[in-house]
Amino acid sequence: MIKKLTTLFHPLKQSASCRYLVIPDLHGTYSIYQQVEHYIKKECEPDRTIIFLGDYLDRGESGEIDSVFYKDAGSYLVLRDLISLKEWAKEQGREMLFLRGNHELFYEAYYFQDDYDIKNRYPFLQHSFDCFDAMFQKEPDFYNAFEKFFQDLLPYYLDRKNRYLFVHAGIDPRQKDLDQQVDDETLYWIRDPFLFSKKKLDYTVVFGHTPFYAPFMKADKIGLDSGVYKRNFFRMLQIDGKDSRIITLHKKSHASV
Repeated sequence: MIKKLTTLFHPLKQSASCRYLVIPDLHGTYSIYQQVEHYIKKECEPDRTIIFLGDYLDRGESGEIDSVFYKDAGSYLVLRDLISLKEWAKEQGREMLFLRGNHELFYEAYYFQDDYDIKNRYPFLQHSFDCFDAMFQKEPDFYNAFEKFFQDLLPYYLDRKNRYLFVHAGIDPRQKDLDQQVDDETLYWIRDPFLFSKKKLDYTVVFGHTPFYAPFMKADKIGLDSGVYKRNFFRMLQIDGKDSRIITLHKKSHASV
């Protein structure tokens, strides 16, 4: 039985050391996710905070799971491994934060709010739904882990001390109340009013959501989404105080899920 989420989503607002690794929209690209996980576990310092910016699912890579072919197997595999990575971080005492993207809203609507018509409004979701539905039938316990993952997603992360705001899509510079922008979903969907605003922002806003061929780098805005589902590269951002650098990953030519 599908049940609705009742947990309130509260953002974290504590100060943090200004050492981050920021990971934008994965969109079910499992071959890239595997490289991201390797980087986190093998090359990322234990005191560095990892922040995922949302849009983990759909438009993912195709492949077989237990000898069954799925057009979007990647979304399931990415989320399955993110759940395991989250547990690993907890066991290791690592700080790892997962934000909600606009595409997570689709899954919440379908699985937790019984909005089955969303498949008609957004037909591209069908392939990932097919795979998830099959996995829920095969692994009933996975549904509980899936639901818990979504319950724990944050709308944004604000580092007041170091003046960084991490969010999926951006903010409306005309509206100061971030929590109101969560309620009206601005933080998950906004594009042009944020990207082209000339108003100086209170924080450096690090975001995904809008794909750019090259990173969108302004004094107070950093956009990281490369549109990995349609391109062969992916970019992460490493922040050390006032210094930052882009880390680029490439799809492997013969990668499979």
